Amino acid sequence: MTILYDIINILPFSLLAVMLFGGYAGMPEDSISGYVICLLFSLWIILLRSMKRKNRLRGTGIVGVFVIGLLIAAGEENRQLFISEYFWVIHILFLSAAGLIAAVIADRNIWIKRAASAALLVYCAVGTITGQEISKEVFVLICFCLLIRTAEEIQRHWKKSGCPDIKEHITRISPAFISICLIICLIPSPDEPYDWQFAKDIWNNTVAGISRIYGFFTHISDDYGNIGFSDSGSFLAGLGENDDEVLIIEAGNTTIKNFRLVGCVSGDFTGREWVFDTGSESRYRMTDTLEMACAVRKYAGAHQSDFMQKTDLYCESLFYNTRYIFSPAKIRLEATKEKNSGSNASISEKNGSIVTEQRLSFKDNYLVSCYILNYGNPELAELLDTAAPIDETEWKQAAAAESVLDKPGFSFEDYKQYREEVYEKYCRPRDLPEAVNEILDGIKDTSAGRYEAAKKLEKYLRELEYSTSPGALPASVTDAGSFLDWFLFTSGKGYCMHFATAFVLMANEMGIPCRYVQGYNVRRDVTGEIVVRESSAHAWPEVYFDNAGWVAFEPTPGYYVPSGWGTWDKNTGVPENEKADTDTNDSKNMQEAESKAEETKTAALDPLIFILPSLAVVAFLLLFYISGRSAARRKYGQMSTADRLKYLTRQNLRFLGFLGFRMEEGETLSEFSDRINSSDRQDIKENTGFIPVYENAVYSDREITAEDVALTENNHRSLRELVKKSKLRFRLLLLIRKQ
Repeated sequence: MTILYDIINILPFSLLAVMLFGGYAGMPEDSISGYVICLLFSLWIILLRSMKRKNRLRGTGIVGVFVIGLLIAAGEENRQLFISEYFWVIHILFLSAAGLIAAVIADRNIWIKRAASAALLVYCAVGTITGQEISKEVFVLICFCLLIRTAEEIQRHWKKSGCPDIKEHITRISPAFISICLIICLIPSPDEPYDWQFAKDIWNNTVAGISRIYGFFTHISDDYGNIGFSDSGSFLAGLGENDDEVLIIEAGNTTIKNFRLVGCVSGDFTGREWVFDTGSESRYRMTDTLEMACAVRKYAGAHQSDFMQKTDLYCESLFYNTRYIFSPAKIRLEATKEKNSGSNASISEKNGSIVTEQRLSFKDNYLVSCYILNYGNPELAELLDTAAPIDETEWKQAAAAESVLDKPGFSFEDYKQYREEVYEKYCRPRDLPEAVNEILDGIKDTSAGRYEAAKKLEKYLRELEYSTSPGALPASVTDAGSFLDWFLFTSGKGYCMHFATAFVLMANEMGIPCRYVQGYNVRRDVTGEIVVRESSAHAWPEVYFDNAGWVAFEPTPGYYVPSGWGTWDKNTGVPENEKADTDTNDSKNMQEAESKAEETKTAALDPLIFILPSLAVVAFLLLFYISGRSAARRKYGQMSTADRLKYLTRQNLRFLGFLGFRMEEGETLSEFSDRINSSDRQDIKENTGFIPVYENAVYSDREITAEDVALTENNHRSLRELVKKSKLRFRLLLLIRKQ
């Protein structure tokens, strides 16, 4: 009964460990080999637990010697094959052992057992509610364990007549539990799990409500502290550290890796801060998108995707409290409004910034439709510097493609007015120091066009020092000229806001329309998701190119310039970023094929390798038998006369049991002797003289003599010979001396 109870109580935990974690251990999917290994190993351990120490040592030694012999005989090649292909078997053995140990520990302490049962119940409940896939095999095993635990608790607290032993009771009723589990296995599973939508709704609404309250009190305005995005354009003495997540974005176009998300746009610098005007309606961003679309269509023709690609950004705000819709510069604003028409986000443009009427907070969702400019295209500079004027027909085609042709503010006349406003609003020469003008004159005189001049200005500023603690602006800084004089020639260091400001002011002085932008600079992570953090907040300048539109530059040292994506070679039909690899593809593929072929070559497993471990096991058993017999004789020789009689009597009674005469419960030695003498086994009756001798020794004060021991020894030898001539299973039991 004890072995059966251990199998019922312990084995399921071992199988559960393999089912839940076997995949992490490298076990092949849809394979039963791992479960078979777990089952055999667990049964072997359970059988060892039920044996006496001597037999436990013998069983462990047999397996250990066989495995060691097998490793020696297999050779280096087969050992390496096992390590590379089948090492997961070792992991399965460890998992099985862990499950067995946990079950044994739980079996010794009722509270641990109850905690384990509660954990299994919680696992099923949480997995069901959250939609986690739980295999039917795992569920059935958990049900079986919970049924056993329930029956034990009932048996423990319900005083009743019948079987008082809990282990025996559980063993007897276990077939009923097994039948229940088999019925569960036969019941077909539904194609789709129950979604528990009502519970999810309650949970999500509770979390969202608490998070909204938390976000309201912790992020009272758009100013997120010393490092995150802020709608304030003032300089800080130093930046703090904040890595909180503010947005989670998924991009439909997987080609694009880098994203600049525009928040605030400004061309008004007071000398100590940028002024952001979000009170005036404008159409600058959509007009810019149309202008760039016209330029790309004229220049690239059928290869427009080399310069600009369309994507949708699916955004979810977290602990946020802002009106800004962070989006790439080339936003498709009308398409974005249309796609968000069913949500709470009423989107509009305010002086270049995309905002909503109501602030966004925790778990608010919106979608941005946009174009991304390919900054990695080597022909981008030529497109920007040589863009031809856009005529009315081209403009109307672009407007029609974006479904804004008939909407106010997007006519060709509106576009021409927009061009004039760009120069009026974002190209304001300032009274700059002579030293700054000398630098700018040198850049202008050596530049062939606007793009080259902007890149040289970018390079000049990137040679300064980046610092998160540049110190506060001195009181002497009151306008653009004093700011540049302090930043370029006195301080020489700053963070992104300083560099972007210097770029805009210096570009304006060269007659280049340029504006200041604050937002986020982000990149996809390894999972393909875009996580926008407070620390991703950034500022950069955008330069306007006639007949093309606004383009971002990066003057801040240490920040990456977007790499873009590979472009199409019109002559070869191969992406340029892949051309360098085409010459070596054939040889590379050949090497990979040869490598795979070499890996698949494995030596045939020679059956002879099992001979050595088998011989090692035989040698171990002989050595174990000889050492055991020697130890037993030595121990017997050291016994007293009384102990010898007791020892031999126990052995003789065991031999009689093998021969079919086992003492019954409550039977005395005299009754047992009479039952044997009434049988027709004369060969056995002749060897039962030890029984009255032992009975007299136990129930009288007579001293045990050497003659008594000699008689018992003679009976012992005779009965042993009779057992050797009996059934095979008794001869085996005699060999291993099983009690």
